[in-house]
Amino acid sequence: MAGTVDGTGTADGAGAAAGTTFLLARHGATEHTEQGRLSGCTGANPPLSEVGREQARRLAAALRAAGGADVLACSPVLRARQTAEEVAAALGLTLRVEDDLREIDFGDWEGLTPAEVDRRWPGAQPAWRRQSEQPPPGGESVQAVGDRVARVRERLAAEHPGARLLLVSHMYPVKLTVVDALGVPRVVMHRMHVDPTGVAEVRALPAGDPRGPWLVVRHNDAAHLRDARP
Repeated sequence: MAGTVDGTGTADGAGAAAGTTFLLARHGATEHTEQGRLSGCTGANPPLSEVGREQARRLAAALRAAGGADVLACSPVLRARQTAEEVAAALGLTLRVEDDLREIDFGDWEGLTPAEVDRRWPGAQPAWRRQSEQPPPGGESVQAVGDRVARVRERLAAEHPGARLLLVSHMYPVKLTVVDALGVPRVVMHRMHVDPTGVAEVRALPAGDPRGPWLVVRHNDAAHLRDARP
């Protein structure tokens, strides 16, 4: 989280004032989402589908109804930026693009379905999901993604202590933020799910709070989707 991150993916909350809140939204659906393809930060860079655009509009309306945010930052990847633009317009916020909020680089697996990966690299995908340090061929490790996303959170929390910060990004940055807040190994993220435009929320607690430095308020809140679910 917005603090010191060690090799296990835990965080101590240093640098985030009590009450600092991170809202973490995944982008809306793309053609790759609907086809079940691995879509990272390289490769085809697909735009939002029509379903994804509707999801982004619903997300924006839900966030506006819930009080909005003080700061809005997003990944530079097209689908996240398009989602964030809908939110920025609805909330009247200036959009800040943060390169380190981009999705994982799947390397040679970009654009493939998990079944296609298994056929071409037998046994590689299950082994990769059991740890966080080894990247897919030509790609980026979970640990590397978690470290760069944590740096963004640290910096934003230091710049905006006590604020409500909305980060529009991807499945891996959202899940890794929740995992870091829980203080569990980052490999746990492979057991989590995030719907398109699903929202997580974590909040910094006062020093000495017996629950720890961070509270996970919610994860994968997608009530706004209803019939827009792909």
